[in-house]
Amino acid sequence: MQTTLNKEGLKLMNNKQREIVLTQWQKHQHENLEVDYDVSGEGDVLKGFMIKKNVWNPFLASGRYHAHYLFYHNNLFFGKTAIEIGSGTGLMGVVMAKHGAKKVIMSDISLASVENSKDNAKKFGLDKICSVIQGDLFENIKEKADVITWMIPFFAGNPPSGDTISASMIMPPELFERFLKKAPEYLNKDGVIIIPSFSLGGDLTDPSLVAKNFNYDIKTTWLHKSINGIQQGMIYMHELRLKK
Repeated sequence: MQTTLNKEGLKLMNNKQREIVLTQWQKHQHENLEVDYDVSGEGDVLKGFMIKKNVWNPFLASGRYHAHYLFYHNNLFFGKTAIEIGSGTGLMGVVMAKHGAKKVIMSDISLASVENSKDNAKKFGLDKICSVIQGDLFENIKEKADVITWMIPFFAGNPPSGDTISASMIMPPELFERFLKKAPEYLNKDGVIIIPSFSLGGDLTDPSLVAKNFNYDIKTTWLHKSINGIQQGMIYMHELRLKK
């Protein structure tokens, strides 16, 4: 399968970023998969976690670190309501629902991702805790949450229409800005937004740089040097809270 990415879609990236994106795009072309994922690293396994065709595989890149972070910081969502934007496979929503969230709302613009999230919630017996909605960012979400998390695309650009894998890796800078503007409408008082970043992703998608322009206090609470897989470099987790 040939990539639909073109110069226009990649023009905001430097050569290294283009190389990473093109390599990742190829690696994410797959048929339906099932993966056994140890969320904790100590035996808490999601056995047979489903990754459908045309849905981004979180275990190939930094999604596994995002899930790991949520597992070890479940105090942020225990007994609370959480929203996962861009749910994809539903990994973050499943982890939060399985480890203490009272309610999880998962949302994705891709129908394939919505179905994948629903299937995983049902497989792990979490479909009474999780609801899955199709929509663009917060579209069709009707309530507020204590936690909002988004495994953001790390690279700035313009993904081709209909290419769900590209849209999982690349986002227009204005999409991130729209998220940051809209999120406070869906965040309860004293709520938190949890977002990762990647050292090679660039300034336009770096929460520690972009979010400060939208009335957030930002704390970088975790970092990890990834030396394996297709996304090697520093992975950061950020917690964003509205300034008081």
